Amino acid sequence: MTGTGPLEKFLLEYIDLVGGAWQVVEPQVYDAMLPGSVAGRLELSLPDEMIRIAFDPEAVADHPTARLMAFGDPLLDHIFAHAQALGQSARVYLTGYNLSPHDLPSTLRRSLQAPMGVELKPAAPRVYHFSQALFWFQATFVSDEKEHGIFPVGIDLHYGRVARHLEDILRSAVVSETRPFPYPDAPRITPAQAYRLAREEATHTMAVAASARLAELQQYLQRETQRISRYFDDLRAEWAERQTRAEARGEDAARFESQRQALDREEQARITELSRKMTLRVQIKLLNVLWVIQPKLRVRVQLVPPQGAAGETEVVWDPALQKVEATACGICGGPTLALALTRFGQVVCPACASAPKK
Repeated sequence: MTGTGPLEKFLLEYIDLVGGAWQVVEPQVYDAMLPGSVAGRLELSLPDEMIRIAFDPEAVADHPTARLMAFGDPLLDHIFAHAQALGQSARVYLTGYNLSPHDLPSTLRRSLQAPMGVELKPAAPRVYHFSQALFWFQATFVSDEKEHGIFPVGIDLHYGRVARHLEDILRSAVVSETRPFPYPDAPRITPAQAYRLAREEATHTMAVAASARLAELQQYLQRETQRISRYFDDLRAEWAERQTRAEARGEDAARFESQRQALDREEQARITELSRKMTLRVQIKLLNVLWVIQPKLRVRVQLVPPQGAAGETEVVWDPALQKVEATACGICGGPTLALALTRFGQVVCPACASAPKK
């Protein structure tokens, strides 16, 4: 399928996935056969479930029976919906990483910031499987027209926070559908908690996108309202001039008043209808979830001050990004690479360590 476009590649992979078959007729034109159950789901009623599809509009002239696959086609909408239903949830394991990085203790000491005089003593690392999740949300923006937007959100289930590099990691990862090594699982939040975090993040991102769309709609509404008002102002001026001439000739001008009132009603009706069309509604739904299991190194690090109580925290080395992940503050729970100690030996972020004691 070298040189095929994304839609063409998707359709051919979909046909393979559902157990169908396809054959090249000529470039961008195919004969496809689907299982009867799939054809019924797609609302196709064709002999032998055979269909000729084309991705090049110019090819349709040479193949009158071919169906042009273009966005907006009801068949394509049914295929998208079915494909999403087939892959609403999946689990993959990432493998092929170097889990014995050179001189990890020195790397940890360079990555973590500790107060002057506090010594960092990393223990031996242990390999754990860390769970992450990639949620795909679809936002439908409905006004005078309907637009769709896809918003992916990655969640780190160990720390319970957004994983912003998860999509980048997946692009170059070696993926396995089965657990390649029997590493223990790191502690993680529940799927329901992960979903709530992802939905909050997606909602915030969608709100920004919706605000931009709403600003465009309001600008358009203002321009069109002014245009409609100018148009009806011109009509009223014309009617007023005709009324003046009629009165000068001694004619009954009452009919002009009723016509003016009709103009006012029509103007208001047009503006009201335009305002209704420019109202923005946003619908959100979850499309798919990918559960990503990745081996990482879990290290206990002891903080030993010149005097006073020592403390201990846990840090995680990510072999995919080759860096130390921000750990969680013992008080506020926020991510931090800067560590501090309370007088009781609790490891916290500098802000919590310097906060006034209540």
